[in-house]
Amino acid sequence: MISKLMVCRLFLSLTILSLTPTFAMEPLQIHYINTGQGGSTLIIGPDGTSVLYDFGVKFGDIALVLYLHSALSGKKQIDYAILSHRHKDHYYGYKDMIDANINVRVANFEPDGPELDSSLINRNWYEPASKTLAGKVRTIPVGLVVSLGDGATMHVIAANGRLLDGTQVDVNDENDRSIVLFINYKNFQYLIDGDLGGGTERCSGHETTQVDVQTFVAKTLLNEKLITAENGLDAMHIAHHGSESSTPLRYVSLVKPEVGIVSVGNPNCKYRHPRRDVLSPLIEDVPKVTSLSGSSLSQCPRINRFKALYQTDLGSESCNTMPTGKETLNAGFVSGDIVLTTDGIKALKVSTSGNLFFDGTLSRLGPQCETTYCLDEYNPTGDSDAKTCI
Repeated sequence: MISKLMVCRLFLSLTILSLTPTFAMEPLQIHYINTGQGGSTLIIGPDGTSVLYDFGVKFGDIALVLYLHSALSGKKQIDYAILSHRHKDHYYGYKDMIDANINVRVANFEPDGPELDSSLINRNWYEPASKTLAGKVRTIPVGLVVSLGDGATMHVIAANGRLLDGTQVDVNDENDRSIVLFINYKNFQYLIDGDLGGGTERCSGHETTQVDVQTFVAKTLLNEKLITAENGLDAMHIAHHGSESSTPLRYVSLVKPEVGIVSVGNPNCKYRHPRRDVLSPLIEDVPKVTSLSGSSLSQCPRINRFKALYQTDLGSESCNTMPTGKETLNAGFVSGDIVLTTDGIKALKVSTSGNLFFDGTLSRLGPQCETTYCLDEYNPTGDSDAKTCI
C-alpha cells in the first residue's frame, strides 16, 4: 500500500536500516531481518530486553551479524535466543553470530520434541550455545512470560503442539512444533509462529500434510483474553514463508490482523513461496485461488483485507508453470528488512530498508519506506490526529 502516509525512497547502495525513535519513550521494536529463504526476527522491548527468534539460513556474516551490529547499537549480547523449530533455514546463522562475539545472556530456547542427532545442528546450534553466558539449549516452557519493559510482555503461547490453555495437539511434523510468541504492549498485539501449520482448508485451496495448530492458537488467545474478538491482532507473522501449509482463512478470521509480514527469499522453486492461495485472499479485492474439489472460496470464513502485507524479499517466480493458486505470488510490499515500532498507544510505524538479495549479495535494490498505521484500539480525534496514521 502506497499512500500519502507512506514515504519511499530508492537507493542503490547497501546500508543497514537505522531507527531514530520519534516517540516520547523508547518504542517496542520488531525487526524482520532479510536472511533470504529463512527467518530471523529481533524483538527489542522498551527497556532494551532483546529476543532473537530464529537466526536465518544465510551465513551469519552475510546478513544476520551485520544487521545485529547496527540494530543493537554496539551491544555485544542479546538476552534470549529462541529457535522456533529445528530446521536449517531457522538455525544456520546462530554459530556465526556467536563467532562474531555476540553473546546470549539469559537463555537459549527450543521446543520440546524427539532428540535430533545431526552434525549440522550440533555444529551450528547446540555446540555454540553451550559456550554462551546462557549455557546449553533448554526446552522453552509454555506459559513463560517475559517482561519487555513499560508494561510490554512476551508470552509463550505454544510449543510442540502444547498450548497455554492446556490443549495438546498431536504433532509429528517438525514445523508444527514451532514456538508461538505473543507480544502485548498496551493497545498493540502481535503474534509470531515460525512454520506452524494451519491444516488443509478446501475452500481456500490450502492442501498440506501439516495439522491445524494455528486455529487452536487463535482460540487460546481469545479464551485467555489476550486478544478480543472485535480487535484481534495489529500485526501478524505469515507462517512458513507463505506456504499453503499455514494461514488458513478460518484462522485469519479469528485473529483479525491489520498488517502481515512474510519472511521469504529466492530461489525457492522447490516450495514456490509465498503461494497465491495464501496471499491473494489476504490482500486482493478479487482473490484468485484454486479451491479443492467440491468446494469454493465463498464457503470460507469472511475476513477483512489487510491494510498492508510486507515481504522481506521476492519469492521465486521463474519456476515451472503451476495451476492458478499454486504458483508464487509476490503480492506483498517487497522491501528488505522490515522494522515495526510502536508506542503501544496510538500507532504502529513500519519502516523498510530496501536491502534485497541479488546473486547472493545484499544490495539496496528495493524501496526504503515508512508508513504509520493506527492501532485498533486508538480512536483518532480531530483532523490533526486523524492524519497521522491510516
